[in-house]
Amino acid sequence: MRTTRRGVLKGGALAGAVAAVPVAAHASAQAVAVIVHDSRLAESASFAGGRGIDLAAVSLRDAQAALESATRVEGLTRWSDWTVLRGLLEEQGLRRTAEARIGAPLSGHDGLLRWSMAAR
Repeated sequence: MRTTRRGVLKGGALAGAVAAVPVAAHASAQAVAVIVHDSRLAESASFAGGRGIDLAAVSLRDAQAALESATRVEGLTRWSDWTVLRGLLEEQGLRRTAEARIGAPLSGHDGLLRWSMAAR
């Protein structure tokens, strides 16, 4: 059997398609993330799109109660809100999966934190 460049590329494409099917099935089976935002901050309100838990409208205690059964949480908040929520969510067994500082020129902040946590 002779190996050609075309044959290798076809085999790679087929293997990639086969591998993508379980990944797509796993992604659709994951729980939908609960969104946490602060509507007083333009960037955070835009991130949430009017859904999720608004820290401007509820206390952190009420937010904790709303997040009690969450298995995946995404947020764009101030650092202070993020540190409190991270501690509460870690007590529930969730772990940080991402964290990044995002510029917030519209809100006049030096940066907000875009974060996500998930059950492991």
